[in-house]
Formats: sequence, C-alpha cells, structure tokens
Amino acid sequence: MVIWSNAEVGVFFALIGMIILKIWTVWHVANKSKATKEGRLIFVWGITGLTAFAVAAKSFISYQMGI
Repeated sequence: MVIWSNAEVGVFFALIGMIILKIWTVWHVANKSKATKEGRLIFVWGITGLTAFAVAAKSFISYQMGI
C-alpha cells in the first residue's frame, strides 16, 4: 500500500487541476480555430495519453520508494 505525504497529495490535486485546464484549453483553441472533429480528438487523446503515463509513472515511483 502506498502512503502519500501531504505534499504528494497536494501535488496530485495540482496535477488533476492541470489536466482539466490542459484538456479544456486544447478543446477551446480547437473550437476557436474551427478544427475538425478528428483534429480535436487527436489533440485531446494525445494529451490524455501523455497525462495517463505521467500519473502512472508518479504512482509507480511512489510505490517503489515505499518498499
């Protein structure tokens, strides 16, 4: 079981906020530039994939440091 410190919990919530802002920003810019649906989805899925990788890496590192 991974036990996160208060600092790590704060970083996690900041990360969640950044993810939401990042996805909203890409979607907003795509709408303003009149991008196609496929173009919007490419950007959103690319950012989502990179973000999922970063969250998984953070969890893995926390787990390894807890052993």
